[in-house]
Amino acid sequence: MLHTAVRDVEVARADKGDLGTSGGHEVLAIRGKGRDEADEVVKISPALDRDIRAYLKTRGPLPSSAPLFASVAPRNKGGRLTTRSVSRIVKEALKRIGIDDARFTAHSLRHSAITFALLAGAELEDAQAMARHADISTTMIYSHHVDRLANAAEDRVAELLDG
Repeated sequence: MLHTAVRDVEVARADKGDLGTSGGHEVLAIRGKGRDEADEVVKISPALDRDIRAYLKTRGPLPSSAPLFASVAPRNKGGRLTTRSVSRIVKEALKRIGIDDARFTAHSLRHSAITFALLAGAELEDAQAMARHADISTTMIYSHHVDRLANAAEDRVAELLDG
């Protein structure tokens, strides 16, 4: 989620068969917000692709319609994760790395991915495509935040007062 800005619902809906290649790049076809078909793709890094495929290997042979990420709960073992489960798994992972704050959620990973893309020099339109925002003004919120921090007036006050 942090690498691709996918939503929790997109993680929950992903099937094993949605993992593939396009134009020589590893991709995950996703069912976007409000869609029933996997009609968009996100590019995944070779390392992430390897990790997902290693995880799938531990699950044994699966049909392409099997959930990409499966539940291990006794009542739903092997079944599709719910968005609530995805959120809980992310929350637990954040706690394991020392981030135990109600403000940080699965959706925070999406925000971070978009912000990181812009901080790393991605064009606004490229970040919009990654986020799959229909309106660029939504993506511009992230750009304004990045610009605000990069050009903070507080820095000028500190320079004046500190020397």
